Amino acid sequence: MTALEQNNFLSAQMQIASLWVLVVVTAISVAYVSHLCREKYAELVMLEGEANQMQVDYGRYLLEQSAWGSLQRIEMSAMAKFNMHSPQSDEIVIVRAP
Repeated sequence: MTALEQNNFLSAQMQIASLWVLVVVTAISVAYVSHLCREKYAELVMLEGEANQMQVDYGRYLLEQSAWGSLQRIEMSAMAKFNMHSPQSDEIVIVRAP
């Protein structure tokens, strides 16, 4: 084998070795990115579940707020807690502005 053939042979081996290193690095990178993707997807699913639960809680709180804000509920609470009642017609006083 001449020096030129030996140099070309070593050059070809270096190119093949370089390609193998690049293939291995690329494979490791793909595996790492896939792992990150799975982690982020799991986090997304968890956050969507929390968002759904918050939406359910919000609806429940709206129902509770409307129940507490009804006039009948306020009137019953005033009667029970403060012994209030609706005035009779002789108890009503009309005040006129001067």
